[in-house]
Amino acid sequence: MKEKDNFEIVINLRKIATGKRTNRLGRALKEIRSKIIRHFGADRVLIDPLVVKSLSTNGYDKIKSRIRVVVSKLDEKTYLVKLAIKSE
Repeated sequence: MKEKDNFEIVINLRKIATGKRTNRLGRALKEIRSKIIRHFGADRVLIDPLVVKSLSTNGYDKIKSRIRVVVSKLDEKTYLVKLAIKSE
């Protein structure tokens, strides 16, 4: 069975958004990284800076409750997480 190289997923960050205000952005990035490791079996996850900027548009302590990302396979067990942009 051939594997796809690009996946679009929505990651729910609501539990992080309702938690303590200190370092919410860091916890959100750890959650994104752990979801990719769990679902894809990755050893290395690279997160695009545009994802970080999108999460923290309202500040580091007011992150979005969910984010839509595209996961691309670079090498064996190495994945890149990019922001999914809606096409209209």
